Amino acid sequence: MSENMEIEQARQILDSVKACFADKKVNLSKLSGLDVLSVKKCDLEADFSELPSELRNKIEHVTLTQSYTSLGKKKVSVDVEKQTASFFSASLKLQSGKNLFELSLFDKDSEFLGTAAFELTYKSFFREWNETIFIALALALIIRALIIQAFWIPTGSMEPTLLGQLTERFSQKVTRPGDQILVSRCAYVMDFSLDGRLPFLPRIPIKLPKRGDVVVFRFPIEMPGEPPKDYIKRVIGLPGDKVQVYNFEVYVNDQILKEPYIKDPPFYDYGPVTVPEDSLFVLGDNRNNSSDGHDWGFLPLSHLKGQAVLIYNPFKRFGPIKSIDPMPDNITK
Repeated sequence: MSENMEIEQARQILDSVKACFADKKVNLSKLSGLDVLSVKKCDLEADFSELPSELRNKIEHVTLTQSYTSLGKKKVSVDVEKQTASFFSASLKLQSGKNLFELSLFDKDSEFLGTAAFELTYKSFFREWNETIFIALALALIIRALIIQAFWIPTGSMEPTLLGQLTERFSQKVTRPGDQILVSRCAYVMDFSLDGRLPFLPRIPIKLPKRGDVVVFRFPIEMPGEPPKDYIKRVIGLPGDKVQVYNFEVYVNDQILKEPYIKDPPFYDYGPVTVPEDSLFVLGDNRNNSSDGHDWGFLPLSHLKGQAVLIYNPFKRFGPIKSIDPMPDNITK
């Protein structure tokens, strides 16, 4: 038999077989391997009365094999019930995933007459939920890494703008929870490397922070044996700026900053220094109780994570985190 004749015969055989599931009957020739069944059991009804007589009159018995992969590839025989000379039926138990079937026809002398292969795909409820959960987790990770991320404020280094957690000295009872905030991860950079976890993917800069932005970043000094820490501070100096702290004032490019957001004026002197082109200079709003640029130097732009934009908890403090440019020409009188 030529290849074209075999293909045509296989098509005719599949046209004669119906899959019965969920009160539906569908010809196998009209079922695509891409169609996914939501039921595990499926019945086959094969009516060969429409086959060409030279093939139909010779059919004596039918075999049906099922192949699937479940803890290794398996191939099993399916019981086929003969009801009349031209009518056969079988009950299938589908395994999760692809199920490959081969229907073979034989005459009374067990001589092979023809074959047809078909595929049914079943997705179990458990697998469907697993896929849904996996997709949800993947989306959550993408949103967290690239769009928005929640942070908790444990210390008072940014008071009064952001409040840290307070505990009683001896009992360690929490008397004030730290603010919980949202940080825009795409304000300054699209970090496809996921904070360096995927170093082969890029960090794409979008824009520089503005002076007065409250930013979250990875602490620029690595501590042996300790995981990286995230800090939050306010941008004071941009690349190329001259910064100095002197006589309880902060100077940028020889101008005294007007800073309505600080808790107290700084009781230390620092600089003057010039901010490198690849860095920022940052300070905490609680100037005298903050580990910041006056302690450890400049913040490399490569360590920048995002911009703090919203306090969402506790609810009584709900509101935006304002960026205030402290240069004198930008202060509203």
